[in-house]
Amino acid sequence: MVTDASSLESVGATPLLGLFTDSHMNFEEDRPDSEPSLAQMTEAAITRLKDDEEGFYLMVEGGRVDQANHAGNAHRALKDGEAFAEAVAIADRMTDDADTLIIVTADHDHGISFNGYCGRGTPITGLCMGIASGQVEHTGEPELAADGKPYTVIGYLNGAGSVLTEQADHAYFGTRAVLSQEEAVDPDFHQQALIPMEAETHSGADVAAWSKGPWAHLMAGSVEQNFIFHVMNRAMNAE
Repeated sequence: MVTDASSLESVGATPLLGLFTDSHMNFEEDRPDSEPSLAQMTEAAITRLKDDEEGFYLMVEGGRVDQANHAGNAHRALKDGEAFAEAVAIADRMTDDADTLIIVTADHDHGISFNGYCGRGTPITGLCMGIASGQVEHTGEPELAADGKPYTVIGYLNGAGSVLTEQADHAYFGTRAVLSQEEAVDPDFHQQALIPMEAETHSGADVAAWSKGPWAHLMAGSVEQNFIFHVMNRAMNAE
């Protein structure tokens, strides 16, 4: 059993259990060096599994992307998404497309949206900047909504960042704050939302599934979620 990043790197080729915190691991934004990254854990897992002559199945989850979205905190959601992408890249480098099927997907969507029209170069977690005349680059000046206030590129339909606040009589009233770019790009900022809720919710939108390797061609187009199992099973057992 290992409990930190250094012991994970030093352990030999033995059965391995990693327990790095007593609850959820940290968001990538807050992860200390003593805690292994998702990419490091992926590398350690494949190192131990790749020589099995019968093959292996490995599931890697970027689980805190979900929790950051529930908090209405797009910065941490994107940072953990980046950490997940690095783990996928490690898995791709350590395996062969000829004998390894890699599927990247999600179990659900969130009530998140991307506003427009924003000039190219607008920070994704910041305010939507206007488009320079005759160009596609941003002007450096925020676009204003009909209420005369700037708005962020990313927003949520519901959640902790609601522009409505509860009054003494339990009614909800409010108006949008006038945000600065500094406030919007702060890692702890909760994107503005409409419906007040303790936590942002999932949505009913379909999610994508990307794949490469044996039988990846079966993943084209929209599929039912249970179909993914049959593709993996086919890849594992095909002769």
